[in-house]
Order: sequence, then structure tokens, then C-alpha cells
Amino acid sequence: MYLHVPHIGVSRPYGCSMISARAYSILFVVPIVALSACGGKSFKADPAADLAVAKQAVLTAADLPGYKATPHTSSDDIPAGVKKDFANCMGTTTSVFDDTPGAQKADSPDFSSADQKLQVSGAVEVDPSKSDIDNGWSEISKAGTEPCLGKLFEAAAHQGALAGPGISVRLGAVTRFDVGVGDRSVGYSAPVHITGPGGSISVYLDLVFLPRDRAGMDFSFTNIGSPPDRGTETALVKKVYDRVGNRAK
Repeated sequence: MYLHVPHIGVSRPYGCSMISARAYSILFVVPIVALSACGGKSFKADPAADLAVAKQAVLTAADLPGYKATPHTSSDDIPAGVKKDFANCMGTTTSVFDDTPGAQKADSPDFSSADQKLQVSGAVEVDPSKSDIDNGWSEISKAGTEPCLGKLFEAAAHQGALAGPGISVRLGAVTRFDVGVGDRSVGYSAPVHITGPGGSISVYLDLVFLPRDRAGMDFSFTNIGSPPDRGTETALVKKVYDRVGNRAK
């Protein structure tokens, strides 16, 4: 599964008028493993039914009234060296960025609040085997994940839209938080501090992962100036978790 990590776009300068528009567009749209991983036993799944589950479960405009929805688009893959560094940091011998054969995935639109400060996106993937989901969950939730994610985000920031003259990006510490949805869920939070010719701004990222049977769900929440509201996050995550229900057994 790929995580939308995350796309932040701001049309107004929020007091930093001399920072160019690109300083407000962190294109961290970097594929990282969420809950699926290559390998594991396979069995005969129903791809059409699995895709229907994924499409019907993802966040929709009805879940976020008043938000602007734009179709999600994936960016180019990150360089092989960055992938390898992440895999080495996580203690894996094969890349966790590879697709799971036979997996069916649906992306939500990318949602922006009316003031464009909060952005939300997510994805649901249904894998052929529960073991694929379980393997990915074990990896993304294990101890020591935080610094590895931090290195990945740092590399992404310096290769993305903010890698321009006069703009510096500093990533704060990645910390883990409890999501409280389902019997297995984990969240990671990190602040990103951006400085440009006219001032500075902070963007706060929350990433959420959780499995349910053969389904893996991931979400990204980004907010300008303060951390995203965790109550809002939990409510949206639970909507998707409940829509998956028992349909991915």
C-alpha cells in the first residue's frame, strides 16, 4: 500500500508574503509501505470484489462537507537509494516499497479545508492474503520505526518542491501516538519547519495506519500552524474502518 505523504497546498501566505508559493507546497507524495508487504502465502481472492470493497470504503466528499476535493495523483517513485536506506533502517532485506501481487487499492480524493490549512487523504488496499497485511503491519508498527520515517521524510523534502534556492526545511522529531480505532492502529506525527526569504511557517503531519483482516488503511492529515485535531482524525478513520467491516475476511 502507498501512503499519501502528504500533499500540502496553501494559496495564502499567512504573514510570510515574501516566501514563494512553492514554499507552501510540500510534495511529500512519497510511496511508503503502509500495511502490505511483498511475500506471504496467497490464495484465490476475488479481485473485482476486493476492489469494490476498497472503493466503497475510502473517504468521500460526504465525510468532509465543506472541503474541496481534488482527484489524488501519485508522484514519481522515490530514488532506489532512498528506498534502500529506508529498508536498511527498518532491518529488512527486501524493499517494502514493492507492490503486493494481486492487491486491489483505492485512493480517496485529496481534501482541503475552506481555509486550505488542513488537508486530508487516505487509501484502502485489500490484499489476496491476510498474511500480506499482517507482515506489513508488523513492520510499520514495530519499535524503531520513527527515526526511519524521519529519514525518509527528510530525503523527500530535499528532493521535492521545497528544494529551491532560499528555502530551507527542517523536520522535527517523528513521534508515535495512539489512534484508538480497531484492535490494531498506529499514528506518527512530525512537524516540518519551512523558512524562506520572507519568514517561516510550520506544517504538522499526522500519518495513521491500521489493518482489518485483508484490508490495510492509511491516512495523512496535514495542518498549517498547529497539529491536526486528533478527534477529527479518529472520527474519519473510524468511518472508513467501519465501511470495510467484515467484507475483507
